[in-house]
Amino acid sequence: MHLYLQEEAIRLQAGQSTDISLSLSLPSLLKAGLQHFPPSEQAMEQAIASTEDALMPWIPALRLDSLEVLECADAVLAPLPGVLGYPPQAICELDIDEVERAFNQLAQVAAGMPAKSLDIPERPDFVAALVVVRELMHHVGWEQLRLLEAGIES
Repeated sequence: MHLYLQEEAIRLQAGQSTDISLSLSLPSLLKAGLQHFPPSEQAMEQAIASTEDALMPWIPALRLDSLEVLECADAVLAPLPGVLGYPPQAICELDIDEVERAFNQLAQVAAGMPAKSLDIPERPDFVAALVVVRELMHHVGWEQLRLLEAGIES
């Protein structure tokens, strides 16, 4: 399944069979409270709730496709490997536990921990993208996130 974050609506596509557009976008999450860095705990909770609301109707359809790998080539997630201490690379594969660890680091920043001490980029769009990816993996059940350098498709 391929995830497109930087479109008018967040979109998930698997071949010809699945093409789902969520009633959610990164700009809408930013406007709803994530436009400031660091995000507040309340803004994080609101972003999670908005993502869940947009995602829940689609979970049965998304679970029909392979839940092994969620792929994304959007540059907004490029800092994620660095948050986890990995060097930059063209393709980076992270399991659900690593995505959860990065999300928990973000939650610590929202609770007052300095972002620099946890290598969280001070970018609201990255915050919104990480919330979306975490919620997708958590609720749908993808085991792995494959980050591709922009323009590389597998």
